[in-house]
Order: sequence, then structure tokens, then C-alpha cells
Amino acid sequence: MITKHKSLLLISVKPEFAEKILSGEKTMELRKAAPKKAGKGSVILIYVTTPIKELWGIGKIEHIIESNPKSLWANHSKKTGITEQEFNMYYGDSTKAFGIELTEVKQIFNQSVSLKMLRQILPKFSPPQTYAYIEQSDINFTLIKTLIHSDSKSTTTKKILE
Repeated sequence: MITKHKSLLLISVKPEFAEKILSGEKTMELRKAAPKKAGKGSVILIYVTTPIKELWGIGKIEHIIESNPKSLWANHSKKTGITEQEFNMYYGDSTKAFGIELTEVKQIFNQSVSLKMLRQILPKFSPPQTYAYIEQSDINFTLIKTLIHSDSKSTTTKKILE
């Protein structure tokens, strides 16, 4: 069931991080700004950037943690799927750090969803730099549910959008 947030949160991630998210090695996505229209229980879609350009995963937000980089690393480093050096390079001189803790993450389909197909489902789709929000009222939600239900092996994925 989708929470009080009427938006699905779409994030873009590099292929190596998408693989870590889907394998469960990375359970926290790091950002320099917090999503404004999503929170605990919101559905999150994982779009993989160039050269892949495909939607690979779906999950839910468990928590959004706001902190400073030093504290976020000290308390959550094992969830990030990156080294301390990579973490420090990403945050640089930033004073704020946000961690989106993910749960129920699954690959959506037996095969991924291409950018071309995404644009058929969502004609205004453009891969986000940081975040994008997809309003339930703006999409053919039935089509997405149909696509997800066509993956008969993933009962957890089906439950995420029911």
C-alpha cells in the first residue's frame, strides 16, 4: 500500500550502485538533499544511468536520515556500499548529508524497463539528476501494475504497489 505521499520517488543511480542495491549490499542511498514529497513507506523507483538507461528496481523508503557527513558515516557506513574515501569525495565540504534507507527492494521484472518503454508509460519522463516525483494521478498506474504483475516470481514486488 502506498503511504500518504501521493508520489513515487524516482532516483537515478550509477550501474555499480544499482547492482549493490539490488543485491542487498547497499541499503542506504546517499544524497546531498532530502526528497520533499516522499517519506517513510513511500515507493521508490531505481533508474540506472548511462550506459544502461533502464528502470531496474522498486522498493520502499524505511527512513530518511538527516545528519552531517561525519555522523552519517560513523553510524551508517556499513549500509552505504562505498568506501570512506568515496563517501568523503561525494560529500566534500557539505555540512548536510541525507541517507535514504531502503527496504523491500526488488528487481521489477524478469527483464529491465528501457528508457523508451518508460517514455511510453510516462510520456514526460526524463531521468532525474537527483530526484523526480511521479504523481500517481499523472501515470497509467494500471499499466505499471500490469507490468509488475507479469513478473510471476516476485510476490514481494506485487505487494509494494497493491
